[in-house]
Amino acid sequence: MTRTSPRPLTDVSDDGLKAAIEADQVASRVLAPEVPVEVHDDPDATWGVAGYPDPFRSTVVSARFAAPDANRRIREISAGYAARGTGFLWWVAPFHTPADLGPRLLDAGLRFEGTAPAMAMDLAALPPGEPLPDGLEIVPVRDAATLREFINVLALEMGVPEGSPNPAARHHAALLQAIPPTLAAETIPLRYLGLLDGRPVATSRISISGGVAGLYAVATLPNVRGRGIGRALTLAALEAGRTLGYRIGVLQASDDGLPVYRRIGFRTMFDYAVYQA
Repeated sequence: MTRTSPRPLTDVSDDGLKAAIEADQVASRVLAPEVPVEVHDDPDATWGVAGYPDPFRSTVVSARFAAPDANRRIREISAGYAARGTGFLWWVAPFHTPADLGPRLLDAGLRFEGTAPAMAMDLAALPPGEPLPDGLEIVPVRDAATLREFINVLALEMGVPEGSPNPAARHHAALLQAIPPTLAAETIPLRYLGLLDGRPVATSRISISGGVAGLYAVATLPNVRGRGIGRALTLAALEAGRTLGYRIGVLQASDDGLPVYRRIGFRTMFDYAVYQA
């Protein structure tokens, strides 16, 4: 498997699913991401700093501050990022504390970027095997060459105008260095590439470092959307997680992906409020 292979979480009550979502966030974004980060697993917060300036890979994923300490801790964590010359995201769940954490972040100079539905499902309820859309083949990522095609789809799906720099280029280069040495250790592949009539058009992957199947990197090129390709790639990744013995699937949904995930069986357990500095 990947760097860590925790025992699968099995509590599929609403509280259990909420805890599973946070376990995935903490592990997949800070403790064991694809590209390692500088880890800060404090008693009251978990946050990571990417090895290069990157406001999307540098993240605060959990905070439970006592109200009298909250403003000081926000300043301390923000200063940690500033000292390393990077912006960052702060993910706020309804159960993070204090209750007015969001307004305090605004007062500290962060800006509100929006919300992200945090979704979960019992993988025992995954739809049974479905025929693939016409012309689609799903290929597991087992080597560096297929990984390059996988990352190229992610880059193209961002829709960066021709001639403009790709803001994720440095991260994509880091993925090409960090991931190939881990591929041979995977019991089954955790990344999937969709080929439509032989052309790479879609991706998906799962992270298992939090004891659940965390769904990430679901991307479909704009010119082939609406054909069920994203659904097929999603099911392929989740089925991999179920095959490995993971009981719970989790994700943070985009607006486009939300109806797809609902039809598969995911439920919104809460919304993250996302702030950026």
